[in-house]
Parts: sequence; structure tokens; C-alpha cells
Amino acid sequence: MLLSRKALQRILGALWLIDGLLQLQPQMFTMNMVNGVMKPMLEGQPGIIEPSLQFIVNQTTLHLTEVNLLIAFVQILLGLGFLLANDRWVKDLVIASFVWALIVWFGGEGLSMLLTGQASALTGAPGAVMLYPLLGLAVYPRRRSKNTTSKADEDGLLSRRGLRWFFAGFWCLMALLQLQPYWWQPGQISQAISAMVGQGGLNTVLVDPVLTQISNATANIEIPLNIVLIVIFLALGLGIAVAKEQQLRPFLIASIVMSLIIWYVAEGFGMIFTGMATDFNSGLLLVVMALAIWPSAHQMQAQPARTRFAGGLRREIEAENSETAQA
Repeated sequence: MLLSRKALQRILGALWLIDGLLQLQPQMFTMNMVNGVMKPMLEGQPGIIEPSLQFIVNQTTLHLTEVNLLIAFVQILLGLGFLLANDRWVKDLVIASFVWALIVWFGGEGLSMLLTGQASALTGAPGAVMLYPLLGLAVYPRRRSKNTTSKADEDGLLSRRGLRWFFAGFWCLMALLQLQPYWWQPGQISQAISAMVGQGGLNTVLVDPVLTQISNATANIEIPLNIVLIVIFLALGLGIAVAKEQQLRPFLIASIVMSLIIWYVAEGFGMIFTGMATDFNSGLLLVVMALAIWPSAHQMQAQPARTRFAGGLRREIEAENSETAQA
């Protein structure tokens, strides 16, 4: 593949490490994190979830420094582990990252708002933190048999083909989420875009001017735009699922382009330039996933080569049968 299992492991480690360092930003030790990141996730949560999330927000408010230091410590440890560990320790790291991701997904992201009727690719669903363990399964080393060669276990516990199916499922899920009544109401898409404006930092220069214009331009075309998004998401999901290896690259390129557009327009680069980011958000992770299943030139050539070989063999057999019949 374009990215070996080891390369993907190191990318995953770098992402976890940067997330941990982001948690040490000065603003994360103020109420800005609670008011700007955690409290908004309470909106629209069902009754069984909202009290638990409110308790977590209250405890974080009371122990803000300790919570931030704990998050930073765990994520830096995971990052360094994936960057430096051998296969023996990677298995434990993947399991630990899976548990940690579930904790953050619930307590820090409110299940990515999936139960509120407002979740969308435009809001970062299904949550960047849930894409980390998925990539972790792709770097989880398989148990080798006695007959395997040094290159035989390039795939992790989740094969690249399996990761491709998950990636296709992601885009199909995004199409379904865009069908929710919330996204057919006037002003919701433009509001999701404008919410990224005014976050401060370098986003004032890099993001705000463009997003303000886009938000204003989309305000009067939201229903047609929502239909276009549904069609694009569904086309990407179905294309990635059914395309042959030699036809997969165009769909992955389109997926990368769409992911970067979402990362910029709807996620403001994950707010990493504002001093308030806790991760890169889902847009960049989707680019990494597309690269992780990108077929190598060898894979794309292998199937036509097999076809040519089978065709040549068939012609030889037919020629021999013809000669035998003539004799």
C-alpha cells in the first residue's frame, strides 16, 4: 500500500502526540474550554445522556487543571508509544487507545451529537476521536504463522480491504445524517459554517474572510445544497465500496478533496490556529484514511496482468484443441 503499517502507526502516533500537546495550551486551563467546547455538546441530548454529561462538565469545572493535565498526559503517552513501540507493545497501545477514545467520545464530545438529530459531516461526526481506534486496528499486528514471510503481515488486524469498507460506510452514513430534518431547516448549513468565524488566532486571517462569504452565499440555497451534499456523500460511499482496484483512485481523490473542503469550510482547520483546538477534527483524519487504503501501482497492475495471463492461456488451449481436431 501507499502507507505501510509502520508508516501508518507513526502517523497515528504523531496525531495522538499533537493532540496531547494541544491540551496544554493556556486557554485549555480557563473556562473557555468548558464554555466553548463542553457545554455546547449538552444541547439536544436525550434525557438519559444529558445528566451524565452535565455531571462531567461540572466535575471538569471544579478540577479544570487536573483534568487537562490528565488528558494531555494520556495522549502524549499514547503518541510516544505509537511512535517508538515495537509490535509487542503496539497491541496494548491500540487497546488502551480504544478505551480512551470511548471515554473522550462520550465525556468530551457528547457522542459527537449523534443522538441529537444534528450530527453531520459538517459538525465533525462521527467524531475524530473514534477514527483513531479505527486506524489503530489497521496497525494492530496480526499473529504470524510459521510460514509467513517478512512482508506477509503488512495488514493489521483490520485489513486494508476492511478499512476500505469502513471508509465507504462512513460516507454512506454521512449521507443518511444529512437526511435528518434538522438539515432541511433554513439557515442550518450556513450557521454551521458561520460558527467557525470569530474564533480568534490565525483563523481571523486564514478562515474568517472566506467563511463569512461562503456562509452568506449559502443562506438562500440550503435545500439544493443539502441535496448536493447527500448525492456527493452517497456517490463517494458507493464508489469506494464497489470500485475495482484500478478504478479506486479517482474516488479516493474526490474523497480527499471533499474532506479538505469540510476541514476548511465546516471545521475551520479544526481550530488548531485559535488556541482552543483539542484535535485536528475529522477532516484531516479522513485524508489519512484515504491514503491508508490508496492502492499501490503494483496492486493496480496485478489484476490486468492476471487477466492477460488467463486470456493468453485460454488462447493457447483453444489453439491446441484446434490442432488436435484437425489431426
